[in-house]
Amino acid sequence: MDYCPSCGKKLYPDLMDGHHVKSCECGYIDWDNWVNISAVSVAYNHLGEFMMVHLKGKNQGKITFPGGFRNLGETLEQAAIRECYEESGHHISHLELYKVYTKDDIRLVWVVFKAKIIGGEFLENSETESISYHTPEKLPELKRLRGSLTEQLLMDLIKESI
Repeated sequence: MDYCPSCGKKLYPDLMDGHHVKSCECGYIDWDNWVNISAVSVAYNHLGEFMMVHLKGKNQGKITFPGGFRNLGETLEQAAIRECYEESGHHISHLELYKVYTKDDIRLVWVVFKAKIIGGEFLENSETESISYHTPEKLPELKRLRGSLTEQLLMDLIKESI
C-alpha cells in the first residue's frame, strides 16, 4: 500500500517496535500483516466418520477437509457451512470451534469447526470430484493429503482419539 486509507497522503517507510512498517503523518500505520481467513469443517456423519473432499484441477487427486475463504459480510460459521455445501453437497449444523491453524508463508489462517452432517448428497462441482469418509482407524492415503494444514489437522484428530 502506498497511500494512507485514512487521509490519502503518501505513506513513508518507518520502524515501529522493531518492525518495518509504512506510516502516515496522520498516525495511520500499515503493519503489512494481512491474512486470508478460511473456514474449514470436520463434518461427521451418523456413523462418527469425518468427511474429506477429493480435489479437481491443479490439486487433482489431493484430499483435504471442506473449507475455503470467508466472504465479506459472512460469519466464520456461515462460511464453513457454505463452503462445505459447495464442495460436498452436504448440509452441516451444530458447529463448534475446534482449532485455529496458521501458515504464515502464504498468509493463511484456518479456523476449523467440528460439525454434524444433517443431510445432502455429493453434487458435481468445479472444485471436488468426490468425497470420502474416514475415522482415525480408517485413514485416507497420507501421501494424497493436500498440504501441511490438512496433515496437521488430521494428525490432531488422530491424537485426540487415542
